[in-house]
Amino acid sequence: MEAPRTEAKTHQGSMISPAIGLTVLSGLLYVLGYALSKKLVTDHGLTPLQVTFLRCVVILLVGLAATAWPGSRLTWHRLFRPERAWEQRAAAAALVVSNALAVLAYTLLSVTAASALGFTAPLLLALLGGLFLREKVSLGRWLGTLVGFAGMLLIVKPGGEASLPGIAAAFAGALTYAAYQIVIRRLREVATTLDTILQVALVGVVLLAVPVAADWHPVGLVSAGLVVVVTAVQTAALASIAAALHRGEASRLAPWQFSGLLWAMALDALLLHATPTTGSLFGALLVIGGGVLAQTLKSPGRS
Repeated sequence: MEAPRTEAKTHQGSMISPAIGLTVLSGLLYVLGYALSKKLVTDHGLTPLQVTFLRCVVILLVGLAATAWPGSRLTWHRLFRPERAWEQRAAAAALVVSNALAVLAYTLLSVTAASALGFTAPLLLALLGGLFLREKVSLGRWLGTLVGFAGMLLIVKPGGEASLPGIAAAFAGALTYAAYQIVIRRLREVATTLDTILQVALVGVVLLAVPVAADWHPVGLVSAGLVVVVTAVQTAALASIAAALHRGEASRLAPWQFSGLLWAMALDALLLHATPTTGSLFGALLVIGGGVLAQTLKSPGRS
């Protein structure tokens, strides 16, 4: 009995490093994608729902075109009648809602503030992973997540400029994003990353078509090009986190999602020439330390 257990642990250990790398990459891509989405709203006059809808349209059109490609593994049946369809589409709906709320939050808040408030998702994910996936949430994972959360607070210094609607949108987006990740983890045996991306596009088009049509804003050539760029960046982010969740436990990866805050700080420094304070840099160290702590410290009595 011991040999199979040892082999399973070795296999799990070999999977967690790529999963962490993919989680960190997804943090960079999400922050960049939402920063560009903010420009579509503030500079190009689109609404958060319209930005989300247009992204879904682009992905769905590419997916439908791929079904006609000779030798393509993507089929109409796979798109419209997937395995455990209701669960896949519930996950997709959660992500569509989360994306729209996140774009709204980034519009109402600064990039760093919106990112920081949105990164309450790892705490929620650690809790929900234990409750609904029966993952063993060790002391190290809880402490790592809490340390990362403390680092986030040092970076963001909550108060002052944050509007109540922006805070509410960011937190609601974090909650629905955590719910999405939980369902995706449950579906890892039947749904690939490609399935996840296409179901999000399909559900997004269906859910948002009517409200977006009722409040349609003109889309110019530059805006359309930026929509394509945002779609590519955030689809890559979605693919990265979906691939990570196929390789590692949700609660174990949760603290590493705080790395997105480091990317937000870097973007602010690059685009706004905002030099990080000593407190922010210490917060960044806590974010990294929280991720490491979650991988090394185990609960008493566990091997």
